[in-house]
Amino acid sequence: MLRQLIRNFECALRLQATRARTPIRQSSLFSHVETRPTKSLLTATASTTTTANPGEVDHEYVPYCGDNERGTKASALIAELRQRFRVTESDVQRIMSDEHVHRHYRGRSLTHTLDALQLVGVTKKSFVEYPWLMTLDSTRLKPKLDLIETMDIKDINHFVPFLRLTVPRLRKLVSALNAESAATNQPNRVYYISEKLQVSPEIVTKYLSKRLFILEMPFEMFEKNLQHMVDYNVSPINILKDLWAFRYTPKSVQLRLERAKRAKKDKIMPWMVRCPEPILQRSLKLTLDELQVLGEFSSVVEYLSHRLGFSVTETKAIMDKHPQVHTVRVTKIKEVLDYLLNEVNFTRFEVAQVPRILCHSLKTTRARFEELKSHGCRPSTLVILCRSRREYDKFLQQWTSSKKPSHDHQELSS
Repeated sequence: MLRQLIRNFECALRLQATRARTPIRQSSLFSHVETRPTKSLLTATASTTTTANPGEVDHEYVPYCGDNERGTKASALIAELRQRFRVTESDVQRIMSDEHVHRHYRGRSLTHTLDALQLVGVTKKSFVEYPWLMTLDSTRLKPKLDLIETMDIKDINHFVPFLRLTVPRLRKLVSALNAESAATNQPNRVYYISEKLQVSPEIVTKYLSKRLFILEMPFEMFEKNLQHMVDYNVSPINILKDLWAFRYTPKSVQLRLERAKRAKKDKIMPWMVRCPEPILQRSLKLTLDELQVLGEFSSVVEYLSHRLGFSVTETKAIMDKHPQVHTVRVTKIKEVLDYLLNEVNFTRFEVAQVPRILCHSLKTTRARFEELKSHGCRPSTLVILCRSRREYDKFLQQWTSSKKPSHDHQELSS
């Protein structure tokens, strides 16, 4: 084969030499061929043949791409994604920053997996939400897709999070889901939960794929617990985010939820079902204490409006200056206001100027005020009481150093 290539190369050079009417020496020809690597020789032969026969150029020729074995560059992968899905810059950033994509795109081509998933209907939204999809092993992908298709599914995108499971694990899960279609009056438990919570199936599987025991626990127990949470107005997204409460018996779940309702919890959470008893008791006590402080007022804004003597609109604007105030318990706000307005006689206007003071610990506020008072300083604003420890110490040092010369002068004169 090498001899044939050399002969072709000699013929091509002789043809060019004849046309140019320039003599070519045999020795220079062989010396040139012997020093040229085989790869360059093949390239030169193809180039010369094209030049010798310009009418036979194949404009549809596509060169072999070794990326199928070697992997792809980041720029090539991004270009492929843009061509397929017209992804935005934020989408590209999310995909390329995924640890699985970052780990695998250099080692093997991801386009085969992309093709296979697109053929079964996986959309751009799923690829952006789960970038690891394109890193799945293409040889193991087909049996996984075949298993999912054995279920009565409405859209493959509803179940793409399950493609991360191993084939045996997925087979066990699919078997369990297919076995209970009669009990749920739905194709499977995923669609049952989706209908019960009024949440789209892709959101359901997003959270259930992390807690697979929900799909494999006895349906009767699961159904009762889910119904209890719906009856007590637990938020659907909070249910999906905290699925551990389903591991408790329906009776204990109902008892905990009922206690939270009687304590007039405005927002019942799943953690109230599974938390230790002392934590639940403390939470319920804080709620009752807040209701006692609020009294006739329905919100913290109304209570603070009453204490400071401003309208509700003005009070809300004051709280919005430091939004963290909205999250402070009303019992803490009452303690701070009692101290500032009644004990140390700050005015309501001074409190309104620095609403951040309502977020600070009363213990720290009291200690700082007493320390400043011992040095003869009554701050003209509450700002210094809210500063960091370093800034407060710096202010105190400056204050004491400014008072020291006059104090020393009084001692000398006496």
